[in-house]
Amino acid sequence: MPDPSIESAPNAVRSPTHAPLVALVGRVNVGKSTLFNRLLRERRSLVEDRPGVTRDRVAAPARIEGKEVLLVDTGGLDPDAESGIPALIAAQVRRVLADAAVVVFVVDARAGVIPLDREVADLLRRGSGTVVVAANKSDGPRHDDQSGEFHALGFETVVPLSAEHRRGITDLEVAIARCLPEAVAPAEKRDAALRIAIVGGPNVGKSSLANCLIGEEQQIVSETPGTTRDSVDTRLRVGDQEVVLIDTAGLRRPGRRKERLERGSAYLALRSIERADVALVLIDVIDGVTDQDAKVARLALDLGRPVLLVCNKWDAVDERERRPELDRQIDRKLGFVPDAEIAHVSAKTGRGAEALLPRALALFGGLRRRIATAEINRVLQEAIDRNVPPASGRRRARFYYGTQIGDAPLTIALFMNDPKLLSANYRRYLEGVFRKRFGIKSAPIRLQLRSRGRSARGGAAEGEEAIRNR
Repeated sequence: MPDPSIESAPNAVRSPTHAPLVALVGRVNVGKSTLFNRLLRERRSLVEDRPGVTRDRVAAPARIEGKEVLLVDTGGLDPDAESGIPALIAAQVRRVLADAAVVVFVVDARAGVIPLDREVADLLRRGSGTVVVAANKSDGPRHDDQSGEFHALGFETVVPLSAEHRRGITDLEVAIARCLPEAVAPAEKRDAALRIAIVGGPNVGKSSLANCLIGEEQQIVSETPGTTRDSVDTRLRVGDQEVVLIDTAGLRRPGRRKERLERGSAYLALRSIERADVALVLIDVIDGVTDQDAKVARLALDLGRPVLLVCNKWDAVDERERRPELDRQIDRKLGFVPDAEIAHVSAKTGRGAEALLPRALALFGGLRRRIATAEINRVLQEAIDRNVPPASGRRRARFYYGTQIGDAPLTIALFMNDPKLLSANYRRYLEGVFRKRFGIKSAPIRLQLRSRGRSARGGAAEGEEAIRNR
């Protein structure tokens, strides 16, 4: 069960400024995701000319006619679905409709009104949001005339447009803006929320863990690998800290990404890691540590993100028998994760889940610090005293001074006579010294080597003297 101190923010899909929610709803393959990308002005949702590609809702802030909104893309809707993924999608869409201020009902102008459109319209009439019909795939005047038949669905505003060709998008934005509430909270730039991405291979339990942490069936959970194809954000609160939990699509091996859909899922997962502050790398204890797990962890570290290795599905194995072998696999395949932080959980039973978010907060909090230049130089001098840089021919690396130039990841600039003289081994040695002294765990440290030649002799000499006399 989730920690009682971790609570789902009210209407978790809403933005932090409580901007009105604009939901794109419709049956499968009418172009909702393409329209979503046009309104958002970036490629966020997967787009594929195949029914049922968008399975999870995707929410993102957007500006429509100068007003801040939260734009939500939803999966293809079948109101009568009783089982399987279509039923799960229908349940999610109903949850979105309960919060929506404006519903953009996307239909196919080429196909005209079909019975399923009428069923969706009946569902929308029971909601509280204002409905704007977007007659998509109207590529010219002939289709514009045909779109008039959608007035029969009972909604006042019908806008013909072509999301693919950017036709009629402005008209739709004007129609949406007219339906928005007058009082709209001002937009905020990036807020103070900590972003935590749940990443890993397919079917390791990412969505199950997200649901466990959230405390509700927010993401679709299925035993079919690759169910989560879009990255989905949910806001939570851990004590006084607001957290954005990012549930991502599963990353597959490049050789298995034969379909555009899989390539798109991998792209979205990579983007999720890029915009996260901490990565929870899930490992399936049944399968053990895979090469793909190592690639995901390496990717997060290369992007400068601290990682928390989360070993999931302990409910399915005998821990006393399985754990020694798993520990050996972690040492062998994930040994590059420095001072790795490891958690053991069961998303199914909730075991260990209550500690994950606090541990992620602590992991990131250890990076957000400013270290005095004098302290960095003191540690640097001690490292040199213990282990003098090896000579390269007749020359030896000499350090003048170091200073912090960034955090998360901790980034230290080291000014020296010639960066080419420093071997990779000695660089790793210095990284280890800084890591141990400053308590950096399961996260990268970046050293930027900068040359200070004769042209900067004054400042260099002064720094050199400071290092030598410590």
